[in-house]
Amino acid sequence: MSLNALILRSLTAIFLFLSFQICGQTTPRIKVAILGTFHFGENNDFFSVKYPGLYTNKKQKELDKLVDKLALFYPNKIFVENTPDFQPFWDKVYAEAKKGSVPTNQSVVENEIFQIGIRLARKINDPFGVICVNFQHPEQAGAAFKPKSTFDTLQYYYSAAINNQKPPVELLFENNPPAQNALNTLRRNIGLWQKKDLINFYINFNQQAQLQSFNYLNNLIYLDQNYNKVGGELSAKEYYRNIKIFQNVISKVNPYDRHLLIIIGAAHVLPLKSIFESHPAFEYVEIEEILKK
Repeated sequence: MSLNALILRSLTAIFLFLSFQICGQTTPRIKVAILGTFHFGENNDFFSVKYPGLYTNKKQKELDKLVDKLALFYPNKIFVENTPDFQPFWDKVYAEAKKGSVPTNQSVVENEIFQIGIRLARKINDPFGVICVNFQHPEQAGAAFKPKSTFDTLQYYYSAAINNQKPPVELLFENNPPAQNALNTLRRNIGLWQKKDLINFYINFNQQAQLQSFNYLNNLIYLDQNYNKVGGELSAKEYYRNIKIFQNVISKVNPYDRHLLIIIGAAHVLPLKSIFESHPAFEYVEIEEILKK
């Protein structure tokens, strides 16, 4: 597809979305639900949740039941935590999955995108499969970073400079009892929830108090002691990432969508929820309402 065609398609999507907002008085708002999850496989998060026995027959049946509940919401689009450049990869995985094939790469199989997102897309015969909307800070792309403008280059150096001042994880908890208490409480709660079936695990995992802990420990903890005088900048980077994720989502929305589901790490839920609740085009639906049906 030519550059002009891509620009035209983008402008058309924006026009449709803005038209939808302007006509919002007569058009129902789009319902949005977010499933906050842990990452099933390897990840770079400093606080990782390991769920034992996730690939046993028992837990796989529980995953089927979880997906059955999500299917009742019948999302028009399923958004997942991977960057848009991986979209062709997941399109291929979905195409093969519809034929009954399971990826040979275990890192793909042991991933919430495959275990929940692809499984759900197959269940409801979604035409898109899953849609990648994650945002990666430019310095994280390494040699793959290709600036498209002067702003991209400036952002790269700014973001990298802030990241270079990021303190080691252990310093974030050193002489910081509220942070240590929050982490210990969350770990203790997760240990208790893991004794439940996966539906009830996710209901507990997505309670407001727990989401607040995830938000604090992943996004706000840098503010507590302001190491290297970049606490605010580091927290702002995390919130900027969520704003970019939201922007990626709405770039894929059209006026005919009625339900959207986002499957994403739990630390993203509260920032994204706040944005969706404030936007006149959307109606936020608590995931508990869907999982308890």
